Amino acid sequence: MKLFFILLISLFLIITWTAFERFTPRAEVVFFDVGQGDSFILKTPAGKLILVDGGPDWSTLFGLGQYLPWQERTIDFVILSHGHDDHLSALPEIARRYRIKQVFLPASLQGAAVEELLAALENQGSAITYPQEPACLNLEVDCRLCIFPPSSEFLSSSDENDFSLAVNFTCGGLSLAATGDAGVKRERSLLASGLIQEVKIFKAAHHGSISANSLEFLRALAPKMMVFSVGEGNPYGHPSQEVINRAKAEGIEIRRTDQDGELLFYSNNSKLYLKND
Repeated sequence: MKLFFILLISLFLIITWTAFERFTPRAEVVFFDVGQGDSFILKTPAGKLILVDGGPDWSTLFGLGQYLPWQERTIDFVILSHGHDDHLSALPEIARRYRIKQVFLPASLQGAAVEELLAALENQGSAITYPQEPACLNLEVDCRLCIFPPSSEFLSSSDENDFSLAVNFTCGGLSLAATGDAGVKRERSLLASGLIQEVKIFKAAHHGSISANSLEFLRALAPKMMVFSVGEGNPYGHPSQEVINRAKAEGIEIRRTDQDGELLFYSNNSKLYLKND
């Protein structure tokens, strides 16, 4: 009987601590382990949710189910960086299962998955925005989300990666930049715009490809952490060893979803932490 009560108390403490940790007001970002693709979610201390990209399959749905409380069925903002399948695939189904308040989409979207996504969004009355100019949203006190679309010079590009929406999120000690699959030319354009600020986390562009992640861009962002969202043994050679060496030479810590799995970062008293690190 004594052992039973000890086990019962231990279980109660574990559940209490898990609930306390899960629902403590703080800024968070979770990089879902979606294989060779991109998908991550941002959370503000007040609980606003921003989902960026939907990965190459339905892995993001599983990640959302694990991360969010079962009763949470609303996502405040969804941002699709660009229309490639490895960023888009789960979003139509997510739009069928979750209420989405507002969506930001890039230019020149086409294809069956896009049509499915738009139909699901229109069916639930989501606000759909195609950013034409840089814009920032003040989400709550000390929390801001900025979206940077490509300048007009890129809109005639034959490379859909050039259409990527770049994102900057700053909230309660957590700061992050992500540029989708944008290449070096877009990085130079962003640098010339004067919009780039230093951040603590940089989500490596184009899965760590050598076609992006230039030294000038890394130095301007000056991140403490660089996250590579890649699939194990992918046929593209991502991430580039040259990019990894470049980041390490700048003193940037490397994390990879193919080696580390899902990654949850949070801020506490303006300091950045990685869960279970």
